[in-house]
Amino acid sequence: MKNKNIQPRKGCQVGLACLILALCGRSMAAETMEQAWANALQVDHGLAAAGQREEAARHGLAAAEARRLPTVNLNAGYTRLQSEPAAAINIPALHLNGLPFAQDESYSAGVSFSAPLFTAGRISNGIAAAGAMTDAARAASQMGRNELKLAVAEAYVGVLRAQRLNAVAVSHVKSIERHADDVGQLFKQGYAARHDLLAAQVALADARQQALQGANGVALAGAAYNRLLGRAQDQSVDLAELNDANPGGPDLAALIAAGRGQRSELGQLTAQETALRRQSASVAAQRAPQVGVSGGWGKLQNRYLVEDKGWWIGVAMKWDLFDGGLVKREAAQLGANAQAVAELRAEAADKIELQVRQSWLRLQEAAARIEVARAALAQADETLDLSRERYRAGLAPNSEVLDAETRRMGAYANRDNAFYDRALAQLRLQYASGRL
Repeated sequence: MKNKNIQPRKGCQVGLACLILALCGRSMAAETMEQAWANALQVDHGLAAAGQREEAARHGLAAAEARRLPTVNLNAGYTRLQSEPAAAINIPALHLNGLPFAQDESYSAGVSFSAPLFTAGRISNGIAAAGAMTDAARAASQMGRNELKLAVAEAYVGVLRAQRLNAVAVSHVKSIERHADDVGQLFKQGYAARHDLLAAQVALADARQQALQGANGVALAGAAYNRLLGRAQDQSVDLAELNDANPGGPDLAALIAAGRGQRSELGQLTAQETALRRQSASVAAQRAPQVGVSGGWGKLQNRYLVEDKGWWIGVAMKWDLFDGGLVKREAAQLGANAQAVAELRAEAADKIELQVRQSWLRLQEAAARIEVARAALAQADETLDLSRERYRAGLAPNSEVLDAETRRMGAYANRDNAFYDRALAQLRLQYASGRL
């Protein structure tokens, strides 16, 4: 029997729509993902450390280049001897017992220079190795920026997802409250069993628990997002909603090729391999002759000398004929490390292809899920409205209304999860293909 005192209520889609509009109707001050990236890149400590390592590598390159330039030294000194040095000459006829050739105290000063002439590639390979390490540090900085942008994007989407799911949970509470009010009125009038009232109250308590969990999820997501941007973790978060357009882009083969060609990890490993091979060549060059030139001007205070100052220049060669295999083993060690890095690069390239493929497949899946979930929304709302009407008319049990509300909430949650899963898959695909 239908109770004439109970007015039919509108479907809960109106309440949910209002909540989502309130959630999505952001102010002009809502933070976009691009703004979030810019802010995070300015305050991240890990990225700042990577920048300092890049600066250190540039200094290392400058130091390596300086090894082929001449070095100039200035020296001065004072010497005091116990007695004047003398040559052991004994000429009795001249009453000469020793011939002095230096003073017992003297001053000296001079300037000298030295420069390498031939090093068999030791210096040039060292410069090339330092340049490759600079490239590796630069690639590491870029990799850190990309990883930070992905982390911020994931946190950004996490906040939006938590807020949207919380809105669904709040609408679920409101819907159950309305149904519980209907059941309470029917129970007071003798048209509903106490079992129905208890079931509605239990469902309401469960919905409120889910709403509490949803609100806590929003707080947790906001704290994680604020940490990445260097803000107080309890600061309120106002983010612009993502574009609902279905993202397009190159096909899978083009994305895999882009990932293999543009990922910073591969660039870093390539530069590290080059640096190690150049270091190996630089060490091996020590086995060849090393030739250098040196010269200068000096003055030595000595009254026994005809000329106590003058210029000098010379060429010197050093060739280590035997060192017990030390240089050879050191060069081989660096070469083996270079080959190890080459193997790591091949492994990283395979993993990148897998990352691209997985992200691409997840993007296709999420896009298809959105279409299915959207088609189910209207059906879920209509089913709930019909179930309520049938219950008020005494044609359906209470459990049918509760089940219909549960399915309605699940339909909205499925739609929202599919939407944000698609957004995440698109961002991860951009990262995997080196385009983030």
